[in-house]
Amino acid sequence: MTEYLEECAAKYPDLASSYTNFSTLYTQKLWHELTLSLLSFMSDPSNMREGNLNFVSLYNSFVMLFDGKLNQLSLAKIAMKVAESYADDDLQSRQSMIEGLLEKRARLGAQAGLYLDMGHGMTSILRGLDLPSVKKSLASAKLVLDSLEGSNDPSCHAAYYRTASAYHKVEGPPEAFYSNAIMYLNYAPPSSMSSEEQVQWATDVSLAALTGEGVFNFGEVAQLPVLQCLQGTSNQWLMDLMVHFSTGDVNGFNATMSASSASIQSQPALFPRLEHVSEKIKLLALVNMVFERPANDRNVTFAEISARAQVEPSQVEWLRMRS
Repeated sequence: MTEYLEECAAKYPDLASSYTNFSTLYTQKLWHELTLSLLSFMSDPSNMREGNLNFVSLYNSFVMLFDGKLNQLSLAKIAMKVAESYADDDLQSRQSMIEGLLEKRARLGAQAGLYLDMGHGMTSILRGLDLPSVKKSLASAKLVLDSLEGSNDPSCHAAYYRTASAYHKVEGPPEAFYSNAIMYLNYAPPSSMSSEEQVQWATDVSLAALTGEGVFNFGEVAQLPVLQCLQGTSNQWLMDLMVHFSTGDVNGFNATMSASSASIQSQPALFPRLEHVSEKIKLLALVNMVFERPANDRNVTFAEISARAQVEPSQVEWLRMRS
């Protein structure tokens, strides 16, 4: 096996130190250290050569020869790194590779099996295949996930909520996407995502918060670290709206909506729901108005509500009933 690594080091001289390190750790049977080294190596796309040939070869010709000695969840993570190295136009190879390791489910255990199932489900979503099976897989995985409460490794939770978010992004409704996306972002720090992924998640969760039925806790969105990636981008208006909604700031809302009207009109998920969004900011204005007052003085007049929510006096009673 060390001969194979020596061949790789000779074939890819700029990666020779990594292959030499793998050989040393393998010879010394330092499985934990070897696992960390392999994960680090395969997490860096700049280490791929000849497409992803060296990743696939390292997995098949090295890792799989001692896969039973590794922590099985860590093995699943390595497998997913290799699977995800396949180009987006070769998702079938990605899925086939995951299926290959899932054939060893009995040995893998619950965590590794769930992690791979979610990777398989995510690939099905990307391929637009068999979404009913993905839904069924998510239901089964949730039962397993609930039994893992207290686990120190957040990767299974992140994998589940990432796949659930992707499913509901396609199938809806927006509030279901929102609830799963919030959970995913609580388990996956921005540092685990590319810059493009951070912008996509921040954009998607903000739009879902605005359009989702029953979504009013904008404070949890405004405080998401990933939201900061919108600062200075063409989607900063979404970050600004999250702040306005979290405080019930109707004036700020109106100013941002006016200044960003062209961007808002280009959002197919948002533009048809503008009346719903407008109602939501008025409701939040009332709620914030009440809770900003002392606990023993929360009686507000119709005139105060009308001014804060910027509604006609005749609409105040409707607003109170909705809140």
